[in-house]
Amino acid sequence: MLALRIYKKLYITVRKVQLKILYSNRITMGKGLSFLKGFKVVFEGEGKIVIGDGCFFNYNCSLSCIGKIEIGSDCMFGENVKLYDHNHRFSDPLVKFKDQGFKIGSIKIGNNCWVGSNVTILNNVTIGDNVVIGANCLIYKSIPSNTVVKNNSELLLEERKERPQPVVNPQSGSHLLEPVQG
Repeated sequence: MLALRIYKKLYITVRKVQLKILYSNRITMGKGLSFLKGFKVVFEGEGKIVIGDGCFFNYNCSLSCIGKIEIGSDCMFGENVKLYDHNHRFSDPLVKFKDQGFKIGSIKIGNNCWVGSNVTILNNVTIGDNVVIGANCLIYKSIPSNTVVKNNSELLLEERKERPQPVVNPQSGSHLLEPVQG
């Protein structure tokens, strides 16, 4: 167990140094930042990321930044959380999507937030302090402080019905669909 803790601590330290070398003045990381494998940051243009003290990112989280992403202190992120401070432009039907560029915005997350697994946070969103965002939510508008956000997609359950079987009508020879009797 001690060896695993030492490995994780070493992994985080090496990865932080790597991020600082690669992105120098583009990323600011607070004290006590920790993350698991698959943590990625992607920069383009003038993008800048600020992460506060004591934040934790679970497996496969990514921050994609062209504008600015700010994360307060003591935030936790579940597995597969994705943050995008930009979106593709698509308004000109005569121009290919890839050639229309991006709408660049920002994301600001307050202190002491818990973002559940598989959450996606889109551009121009501000999330207040002490917010809980449940798993599988798509965050496309701002969330006030002290709020719990839940995914409201319903599971629709439907009973399987008997499948109709073709039956030949002996008088006409035509095929009729009738339920299988059992």
